[in-house]
Amino acid sequence: MRRSGFTLVEILIVVMIMGLMAGVAIPRLSFYFEPPSAVLQRAIEEASDKALSGIPIRLSIKLEGTTRRGYMFAEALVQKEIEEDSLSAFLGNNSSRPVVLEWQNVKLKNLPDNSGWRFEPEIIYFYSDGSCSPARISWAAPNASISEIDEYILTVTGYCTKLDNESKY
Repeated sequence: MRRSGFTLVEILIVVMIMGLMAGVAIPRLSFYFEPPSAVLQRAIEEASDKALSGIPIRLSIKLEGTTRRGYMFAEALVQKEIEEDSLSAFLGNNSSRPVVLEWQNVKLKNLPDNSGWRFEPEIIYFYSDGSCSPARISWAAPNASISEIDEYILTVTGYCTKLDNESKY
C-alpha cells in the first residue's frame, strides 16, 4: 500500500527555491540607506564634471528654520542676453546684443535630497580648471547630538574626506 505525501528530497528542493527567491527579493524590497559620505562624494564629482565642461557651478544651502542647516542646491553661471528696453537705455540704438552672466538653478541628479547640510563658507564654487573652493561640510540627522554630526573637508582639488571624531574639536 502506497502512502501519498512528499519525500524529504522534494521538501528540501522547495525550501531551497523559496530561500533563493527570498534572497533575491528582500534586498530589492527593503529600504536602502546610503551613507551621507557617498551621496556627498557623488554630488561633488558631478558638480566638478559639469564645471570641467565649461559651466561654472556653485553649491549652496537653502536654510530651513533658525538653524544654519538645510537642503543643498546647485546653480550654474549662464549667459543671458540683455532685453531691448534695458539695452536701449544703456547703449542707445546699438544693433549688437550684449550678454550678462547670472546664476541660475541647475538640476544635478546626484545632489542629496535630505536636509541637515551645512557649508563653511556658505557657498562652494567649482571652476572650469577642475578646482573648487575649499570648504568644511557637515551633515546632521534631525535631533542629532554633537558627537553624531558627520564632518568632511573638501580640498581645492575636489577631494572630500571625512573627519574622525578626534579631529573635530
